[in-house]
Amino acid sequence: MCSPRVAARVSTIRHISNRGDTVDMAHAQHSPETVRTWLITCFAGHVRLPAREIDPGRPFSDYGLNSVDSVALTADIEDRWGVVVTAEEMWEHPSTDALGLLIARKLADKPAGALGSAN
Repeated sequence: MCSPRVAARVSTIRHISNRGDTVDMAHAQHSPETVRTWLITCFAGHVRLPAREIDPGRPFSDYGLNSVDSVALTADIEDRWGVVVTAEEMWEHPSTDALGLLIARKLADKPAGALGSAN
């Protein structure tokens, strides 16, 4: 349901971590901002709204996300990023901002070699 163009927009510039260390390119492509941008676009497709109308801090439920679309969204996340988001995690992270940070944390915890397997 997500646009394949989103993956093409991933920035390849180097990112600097909060400690000032250079992050390898696999992790840089999975920055919280990259994840957040992708998630907003993907979520917007599920609720049939333009991405510009999605408020990243607003709960998914305010947009009418139903259980079927929620499951589809978690499947898209797993397909794109290679991480599993459970129903409980969806409940605990009820907005694109919160869920995006969770995904970014999960990606940061993955070994760099494992990141290449996600699209």
